[in-house]
Parts: sequence; C-alpha cells; structure tokens
Amino acid sequence: ARSCREASAMLRRALASRSSEAAIISTRVSLPRGSIPPPPASSSSSSSSREGRRPRFFSTTTTCAERPVDDDEWETVVGLELHVQIGAKTKLFSGAERLYGAEANANVAPFDAALPGSLPAVNARAVELAARLGFALGAHIQSRSSFDRKHYRYPDLPHGYQITQQRSPIALGGSLDVFVDKKAVGGVGGADDGSKRRTLRVERLQLEMDTGKSSVASDGATTVDLNRAGSTLVEIVTAPDLRGAEEAASAAETFQRVVRFLGVGDANMEEGSMRVDVNVSHRTRDGAVVGERCEVKNLNSFRSIARAVAHERTRQIELLKRGTGVRRQTRSFDPATGATAVLRDKEALLDYRFAPEPDLPPVVIEPAALRAIEAAVPELPSSAAARLTRTRGLTPKLARTIASRGPWTVAYFDSCVDAANARATRHGTDAPAADDVANWVTGVLVGAVKRAGLGARK
Repeated sequence: ARSCREASAMLRRALASRSSEAAIISTRVSLPRGSIPPPPASSSSSSSSREGRRPRFFSTTTTCAERPVDDDEWETVVGLELHVQIGAKTKLFSGAERLYGAEANANVAPFDAALPGSLPAVNARAVELAARLGFALGAHIQSRSSFDRKHYRYPDLPHGYQITQQRSPIALGGSLDVFVDKKAVGGVGGADDGSKRRTLRVERLQLEMDTGKSSVASDGATTVDLNRAGSTLVEIVTAPDLRGAEEAASAAETFQRVVRFLGVGDANMEEGSMRVDVNVSHRTRDGAVVGERCEVKNLNSFRSIARAVAHERTRQIELLKRGTGVRRQTRSFDPATGATAVLRDKEALLDYRFAPEPDLPPVVIEPAALRAIEAAVPELPSSAAARLTRTRGLTPKLARTIASRGPWTVAYFDSCVDAANARATRHGTDAPAADDVANWVTGVLVGAVKRAGLGARK
C-alpha cells in the first residue's frame, strides 16, 4: 500500500509539472512483477466494491488546448450505490422499533447507543427481506455471510464503527433492466413503446446498520437523534453501466419500484429510507482519455440525482479539457444551487480498518429456507408488464400501469380476465377486451380502494 501511495504521488507530481505543455500526456505506472497481484477482470465505479480490492494501476491520459475536444466526444459513466431501509419492524441488531417521525431519541435500545455491555443480535426478518430482494435481482444468495466493522467517527455513529458486510455479503451479482422513457424519467415498460433499455449489473448486496441523524442548530450546536441508528440498511452496489443523468435517475426510480413491489421497504426518499450515491466519471468515446471518478453522496430525490450528474459532467469535462485532471473525491450536492462541493478526498481502504465483527457469528441460511424465500418472490414490474403485453394483449402503457400498482393488483387483474373469459365461455358470449378490464381495475377499482383507505393487498 505504501508503494502504491508513493507511485501515485510521483504520477501526480509528474502530471502537474507538465500541465502547461500543449500536448497529450500519457503516463503508465508499473511495478516489478509479483509486487502487486493483477487487477480483477471487471471494474466498478462504486466505492464499496473497490474498497475490498488491492490498489489498481492504470494508464492516465490528459489533454490540453492543442487537441480541442467537443463535449459530444465525451461519455458520462455512472454507477450507483443505493441505501434502502428494510421494512422490518425492529432494527437490525436490537429490539427497538423502527418508526419514522417519532420523538427524538424515543426508539433507542442500549446497543443503538453503544452502551457498555450491550451486544448485537441479528434480526432474522431483515435477513429474509434482503434475500428476497437479492433473488428478485437475480443475484446469488450466499448461504453463509458474515459481518465486519468499518471504522470511522461521526457524531451520529456512537460506536465509532459501522457493522457492514465488506468481505462476505449476503448476495453477489444480479441485474436490473432500466427503461428510460423518452417523455418521462423512469418506468417499467419496454423498448416496444419507444423507451430505451439498459441492463444494469448489480455487483453486491450487503446488510449494514444505519447511522443516526445529526443536525446543526441556529446557535451552531450539533444535535443528534439516534432513532434511525441501527436500522437495517441494504446497500446495493451497481457496475458503471449507466450513461448520463437521465439513465441514473431512471435506474434509481426503477430500484425504488422494485423495493416497493416486493414489500421489502417503503423506499421513501423524502423520509431518508432510500438514499443514493452516484459515482461519476468521463471518458472520450474513443477511449483515449479516461478521467477519475467522483462520488456524490446522499441524494434524496430523482431530480437531484439527474442534476448532480449533469453538474459533474460539466465540471469534469472542463477539467479534462484544460488538462488539469479530475481529483478522486467525495462530494456533496446543494439542491439550491445545483452544484456539488468537495467533502473530502477519497478514503483509502486502510482508513476504515475493516475487521471481522467479533460479537456476531456468521449468518447461515438453510437450503430449505432459501427455497422458501425464492418461491415467495413475485414477478418484477418489468417482467409483469412484458407478460401482460404478450399474453393478455394489453398496450404497453396499460401493462406498465397495472404492473406499477404491485403484485396484488397484477394478480387481481389476471383473475378478473380469467373469470370473464370463463363466464363468456359458459354463456356463449364474447369476453370483454383485456384493455377494458385493465381500465376498470386501474380506474374504478383503484379509486374505490383509495377512497376506502385500504391497501392494495386488502
């Protein structure tokens, strides 16, 4: 690690000393054979997936005024880290309730406050819901996973470390189809109605405990509310498969719909139960210039995601065109100005001092339990919409509307169509069109359910 830092420092000094020259600078760092193991075959733009790997050496190229570059020559590369609170009634490692809007510090167990002698105990329901989400994404659910301590200090983290799954997460791999509508961001339709499809690979899904919430009062004092501390988070780390602001916002919205569709959580961004970090970098389409990535933290709306990525595109391309390069940083986003600002330089792996969690045994899910969880996973919205279009003859728009209402609405619509067809067969009459049934379900029935204050399941 020390050799990596020294080599990186030498590279930065060499580039800085030649930044005023009007030429393309290309520098490759190499080490003696055997000093560093080869990098993995696939790379990620997400920090959580890189933290567990050894440093990676690569070619860095910058340009300057001698080679003018048009903005259309640059490609935006985006990966996501989504943090979703699991909808279990109690927290991940304690029996305290997980309630939004409660009085400050009203739902805090001894372990949540890191009181001496308190020990964690894993919430089995949280593990089950995380596995359900993993199965829905097509991930491999590990029958044996473990927890680690990630050390860092914030006022709202009383332990001085976060319990996460760095070395052995609960799920690996998977993917999600993201459809970008030409007229609206997000959706669950398909390319047959004019939307663009992007397959987003999932690298890992891990369980971890949430932090508390700190606020700065008008007099400058910092107050801490630990109601959220210890709540179950699922962190989903994606590959850098997205291209641009619209795709990033669409992907986050698609993940939110999947989480709600499965009943894993409410994923309300305005309440903080779903937060998104975006990792943004840029490269020329011919691959001659590749910039470093920056992470923008804690975005709490789809519009903020799109605006943050758009701002980073402008900022990073300007730096690359000037030849100064992009520093690898963690940044914040200000919704009022639409700009990002530096929080800190990217942490190295050693800064977190990952260590196995000594107070928790490995999480082992028996094969029979895994089969039961997988069997209970419903169709995803994209799959349901495609099936309704293919087998029921619905228009893509109606199929998306039905699918977005949840698995119970999809099942009710299927039952309605089957019952209407059976009745028409018995009486020798024509069955109603599937589109008419869909309009009745999404219009008349859903409206009546809302007026009665009932959930879709009831």
